[in-house]
Amino acid sequence: MRKVAAQSVLVSVLTICLGSQSLAQHWSKKAYEASYDVQSAAGKNSLRMVTDGQGHTRNEITTPQGKMITIIDAPGKIMYSIVEAQHMIMKMPYQETSTGVTDEQSAKAVNAKSLGNKVIDGHPCHGWQTIKNDSTTESWTGDDIGCVVISTTKGPSSQSIMHLTKYSDAKPNPADFSVPSGYKVMEMPSGAAVR
Repeated sequence: MRKVAAQSVLVSVLTICLGSQSLAQHWSKKAYEASYDVQSAAGKNSLRMVTDGQGHTRNEITTPQGKMITIIDAPGKIMYSIVEAQHMIMKMPYQETSTGVTDEQSAKAVNAKSLGNKVIDGHPCHGWQTIKNDSTTESWTGDDIGCVVISTTKGPSSQSIMHLTKYSDAKPNPADFSVPSGYKVMEMPSGAAVR
C-alpha cells in the first residue's frame, strides 16, 4: 500500500507540474496529447497526458513498478487515481488552484517570474519560474502548441526534469476520460483533495 501511495503522490505532483492544462480557470482550450520523459532520483519514467480542451485530463505515468493513471474532471471537481496493478481507483475531490504556469494569466495568479523567450526543440517557448515551499520550478511552454516543452523542479534533496517527446493536436478518444469498470473504488475524504 505504501508503494501505491508513493506512486499516487508522484502522479499528483506531475499533474500539478503540468497544472494549468487541467485547471478550471486556466485549462487549455485546445485538445491535444503529449508524451514526456520524466527523469528524477527514482529513475526514468514516461508520462502521457491527454486533454480535451474542456477541463478533462488524463495523465498516465509508467514506472518500473507499473502504471498509474489520473483522470481529472475539473468542471465536475473530481479526480480519480487508478492503480492498475491493484485493480483499485481512489476517487477524491479536486480543488481548483493556480499552481501551473503556461501563460500570462496563470503566471500572474502565482507571481511567477518570466524567464523570457527561447526556442526549444523547434518550439518557440516562453519560460516561467515559480517557487513553492523549498522547490523552484522552471517551465517552458511552447507558444505554438500551448503545452509544456520542458520543466525542471529543484528542491533541497530532489530534482526532476520533464521533457516533451511527442505531441499531437488530434481530438482525443472520449474513453480516455472514462473510469474503467470492475475496479474497487475508494472514496477519499475532502481533506485528501488534490490542489
